[in-house]
Amino acid sequence: MASTTAPASAERCVQSIIKSPTDHRDYRIIRLSNGLRCALVHDAKSQQAAVSTAVHAGHFHDPQTAQGLAHFLEHMLFLGTEEFPEPEDYQHFVSQHGGSHNAWTGTEYSNYYFNIDPEFLEPALDRFIRFFYQPLFSQDWITKELQSVESEFQLKRKDELRRLYQVHKATVNPAHPFSKFSVGNLNTLQDTADNPLRPRLLEFFKTWYRPDRMTLVIIGPQSLEQLEALALNYGGRIPAAPQPLSEPTIISTSLYLPSQVGVELQVRPLKAAKRLILTFALPSIDRDYAHKTTSFIAHILGDEGPGSLFSELRHRHWVNSLAAGGGMSGSNFKDFNINMQLTEQGLKHVDDIICDVLALIRKVAAEGLEDWRYRERQLSVSQAFRFQEPARASDLAPQLAVNMHHYPNCDLIFGDYRMDGINAAFARELFECMQPDNMRVTLIHRQVETDQHEPIYGTDYTIQPLNEKRLERFRSAQQTTAELPKKNRFITDQLETQPLLDDELVEQPQFEAVTPGLRLWHWHDPDFRVPKAHIYTCFYLPKMVATPANFACARLWSELLLDGLNETCYDAEVAGLHFNIYPQQQGLTLHISGLSAATVPLAVQIIAELKTMRFEQKRWQELRQKLINNWRAAMTNKPMNVLFSRLNISLQPNTYAVCDLADHLEAMTFNTFEDWLNTALEPINADVFAHGDLQRQQLDDYIHALTDQLALHNRVEQADLKPTSFTELKVQPKARLCASLVTYHQEQASILALQSFTQDLPAQAAYLLLNQLMSPILFHELRTEQQLGYVVGTTYLPIQQVPHLLLYVQSSQYDADHLNAALVEFIEIFAEQLETLRPADFKRAQQAILAQLVEKDTNLRVRSQRLWSSITQNDHEFNRLHELGIAITNWQHSSFIPFAQQLLRNEEQQLLISTMPKNFDTDS
Repeated sequence: MASTTAPASAERCVQSIIKSPTDHRDYRIIRLSNGLRCALVHDAKSQQAAVSTAVHAGHFHDPQTAQGLAHFLEHMLFLGTEEFPEPEDYQHFVSQHGGSHNAWTGTEYSNYYFNIDPEFLEPALDRFIRFFYQPLFSQDWITKELQSVESEFQLKRKDELRRLYQVHKATVNPAHPFSKFSVGNLNTLQDTADNPLRPRLLEFFKTWYRPDRMTLVIIGPQSLEQLEALALNYGGRIPAAPQPLSEPTIISTSLYLPSQVGVELQVRPLKAAKRLILTFALPSIDRDYAHKTTSFIAHILGDEGPGSLFSELRHRHWVNSLAAGGGMSGSNFKDFNINMQLTEQGLKHVDDIICDVLALIRKVAAEGLEDWRYRERQLSVSQAFRFQEPARASDLAPQLAVNMHHYPNCDLIFGDYRMDGINAAFARELFECMQPDNMRVTLIHRQVETDQHEPIYGTDYTIQPLNEKRLERFRSAQQTTAELPKKNRFITDQLETQPLLDDELVEQPQFEAVTPGLRLWHWHDPDFRVPKAHIYTCFYLPKMVATPANFACARLWSELLLDGLNETCYDAEVAGLHFNIYPQQQGLTLHISGLSAATVPLAVQIIAELKTMRFEQKRWQELRQKLINNWRAAMTNKPMNVLFSRLNISLQPNTYAVCDLADHLEAMTFNTFEDWLNTALEPINADVFAHGDLQRQQLDDYIHALTDQLALHNRVEQADLKPTSFTELKVQPKARLCASLVTYHQEQASILALQSFTQDLPAQAAYLLLNQLMSPILFHELRTEQQLGYVVGTTYLPIQQVPHLLLYVQSSQYDADHLNAALVEFIEIFAEQLETLRPADFKRAQQAILAQLVEKDTNLRVRSQRLWSSITQNDHEFNRLHELGIAITNWQHSSFIPFAQQLLRNEEQQLLISTMPKNFDTDS
């Protein structure tokens, strides 16, 4: 598929690209002579380069006779080009130079992207761009990769969202491209002698993968002129399309037939779910991006403050959650969803809930579209843009590549935030569509009556018209006790950062022993000058984590606290303040983030609630049952998730199996929970980390709340979280233990874990190096070559700085014995292959890891997470990554190879665990 093209030229965009005041990057948009539009982003601070291409071609463009072809094409593009025919070349090159890569296929667009060390951007871009003008589409790899697509399909067969998505497809207009099966499998992508797949693949590529339907984003520390030269040299190699598309690209078919609205779907899930989704069929919202009308309406309908619809329904014990505005969207349609998780009592009041929703919609249409409401939302969004925290290059590139298809050049970044004013005409059009006769009611729970079977994922469902009696009731629903949101006192236009004091000009958090039971780290960040902050608090509560019964109580208590705080703190959350409470191995963690001026008052409020909040028994029962259902449903999780969970439970102290937690919660009464709560906070210590736009004196109120309301006077002994050694878990110490876990999933999975005897820095460095060297080879051998399954990989797992290396594979075709044998064979062969490891390849692996270790924090959130992780790992000098980098550098090629070989061959340091399906049936 090689071709010769004339030298590319470029036309620069003259429009100014709107960007946040905090955005230090420089942008340029050009259009090449072949029609390819490119966004170039110079980021002098970036230690990674990133590239993305978005193609205006997705599963909507699949032929009816080859559904899933766009997705299959995505797979095939990675498997060799004319210049680089080896299928692993691209992945190996990116991995060896500190990068990663991925891709996705959506409804109308596909996206391909990678990140890499900047000095290797050009050769990586060369390999990447060749996907789009000289892919091989080798018949051998077509045959193999079909198995990979089948494995991916099988992997998702028990996924509840995927199953519901396919029922959605089965109940829309069959003439609309949304109805096509997007993933593909061996049934839809048949490759036979009389109907070979390769010509259809080539035709799809030739038709849709053309530069005038593509965008290219290149981000790096190189200058804009250098990036433009790269775009010209490599993007310009894609041949221009010889002629316009011969078939129309605008979808004119309606998503729903008249008989497919004003209906109720009842869907039976695999798990114990209870959910009500109301869907209104709207026109496309693309033309309204500058006004965000649907987003504004969803903001009002989804309000969770006092007097809101959610508050009313929750206090009636009918719903546990309510979200508005989600749903599929495309170039000619938008599904507007109101999605509610129901309680058991709520199931008995479905029509009452629907009437309340419809009445609120009418109330919003009549009273809610006031200028002050829009301005309030507009101000909140504009401040999010003004104080935007920079995204990583690897996240920004694919986002911008898609944005280029939807926004004019000036709004490349700002388009997601733009709110120019209420679009009253469009709002009226939307409300006309939000009527019962244009509504789809989806009820999801285990006891529904069904009469249809969706054949691809096997979901039972029924669809029937809403009868006239129900419709008439819905049409006449006018009254609701729900109130519209009041003015939000947290939204202000006076947000400014505070000046740095002389004693705050330091390079890392400063420690302060407030009392023996309270330690504080504080840092008024000098680099990320935004009015935001993070406050982390770890409460050391040894009794709370000592038994699974206590831990189950702690988990339920956290849910109840969040539930109770949600209503009173909702306005703060809308304004950008977030909080979370969760149990962990040492006790309880409270994390508050957002507007710095509000973080401390909220922290003080939550500490008061820890001591005083009491709970209604009925609400306690609802959230208790919700947790039990979630934990019981974990048995149907993907096998790999079950294995990772069990490995964590086996290795980490104060970590418990969810089935045990569910048993203890089920046996608990409200009275025993209250008895537990009376002593839950004794004894207690706390570590606090306050970071961001906060001066030290601002923390005084929080410090006083902690010391006055909690008994933090004495130091309690922290739990020893050193992981359990493999030798303690094994019956035969010098052999691998092959433990099997029963799962309710048709696929099988295996993990081969390698554990270090020590937690010193050289061991950590060696495990990191081994993971870096092994990862792409394992993927190529077990997934690409042997086609064992779709989920294949390695991961480095440090537990309290004790390094572990996990090799894993999940399969729909092979049993655990086969997978175990494949993993063992791989490490045996890999140990031998280490003899041929070239010093240059070893050096590249070191450089790739070092680049990740020294990568600078991209924003305040990332820095806060890193520093808090250091504190919880007792790295109070905040230099572990630096020391680890030195240890990486100190390893020599000659000494690393025998060390790694000994590790790979020592069964005493290895553990095999796998899954065994219960009632395994490949046809189920």
